[in-house]
Amino acid sequence: MQNNFDVLILGGGLVGLTVAHLCANKRFNVAVIEQKTPDLTYSLDQYDLRCSAISRKSQRIFEEIGIWNTIVTERVSPYRSMVVWEALGFSEIKFNAAEVGEPDLGLIIENRTMIRALWEAAKQHSNITLQPATQPKILQMNNNEVLLETEEQKLFQANLIIGADGAQSWLRKTANIDVNVRDYHQYALVANVKTEFSHQETAWQRFLSEGPLAFLPLSEPCMSSIVWTATEEKINALMSLPEDEFCQTLAQAFDYRLGRILASSTGQCFPLKMLHAKQYIKERLALIGDALHVIHPLAGQGVNLGLEDAFELAEIINTARNNGSDIGDYLVLRKYERARKGAVAKMIFAMEFFKKTFTSQSFLNSSLRSFGIGILNKSSYLKEKIIQEALGL
Repeated sequence: MQNNFDVLILGGGLVGLTVAHLCANKRFNVAVIEQKTPDLTYSLDQYDLRCSAISRKSQRIFEEIGIWNTIVTERVSPYRSMVVWEALGFSEIKFNAAEVGEPDLGLIIENRTMIRALWEAAKQHSNITLQPATQPKILQMNNNEVLLETEEQKLFQANLIIGADGAQSWLRKTANIDVNVRDYHQYALVANVKTEFSHQETAWQRFLSEGPLAFLPLSEPCMSSIVWTATEEKINALMSLPEDEFCQTLAQAFDYRLGRILASSTGQCFPLKMLHAKQYIKERLALIGDALHVIHPLAGQGVNLGLEDAFELAEIINTARNNGSDIGDYLVLRKYERARKGAVAKMIFAMEFFKKTFTSQSFLNSSLRSFGIGILNKSSYLKEKIIQEALGL
């Protein structure tokens, strides 16, 4: 049996479900194929290890698709300040939302909270068909349609297929789209920790010689989500430590800014790589989110970048349909590629620049860094521009 849709989306994660809602709200008939069955049952006694710093622009996207109230009802944590300093010098910079007339600089939200809100809303949406535990098998493209056959012998037809299926994207590989990849030779360790002192609704980040160590505020005053970036050897050594030794090592590395570390969850680690697809589109095909780009997590902008992809693509195909154009036409999708390529390239460049700048251990670079950060910290104008960029205003 063949299922006919306007838009077929591979990937039922944050970005895939968001583009599904954006398209469905514009009266497109949408199917979402997700290889796993999402676990939507969890206890609030513990925090999700996967958290994201959600910008104002991403918040507005969630408001538009009608799930924002559901998300904030569960739990979110605003961060109203940001403090960044380095271990190799004496420079420090502080950002404060009040200085630019904003209520906060962003919100720390558990990924599972957003996914559950998106998935539950999608179940109720008349224009969205969810296909969990479904494995894509064969893709056929022609001038008029996309045909996808699954391992379960289901056949889907659509005018446009969207790849939101992650860094190892099946669609990207099947479509023979090459990627630029840069191995950072670093790993990130994520865990949730309890600190002696309150996080003060502040995002803290210290640049160590091997990479940044970030503390992101959670909804309880003394609970934070940490992201510790270092070499594989360093991260493996940290992962092998007993909890008390890990807490002591972490507090010392963080300069005791939040006092002692009183407890830590079991951590998880993953390798860090930059990935950027050489093509954003093909005829009747578009990539978004991690299927299109993966960036360094030091600024926490990966999810926001993917949500902005979703928003831009939905807007462009909606305009095309309203103008009587084919939403899968290459020239229509080329508008999406042009709209996003500059923003993605700028973010990748910024992450590369900050990584190289703050991990250099030379005395000259450390001195220049300290001087530059000192100038930036005194400039209200420059800090306001940086905050506006981060918020997506």
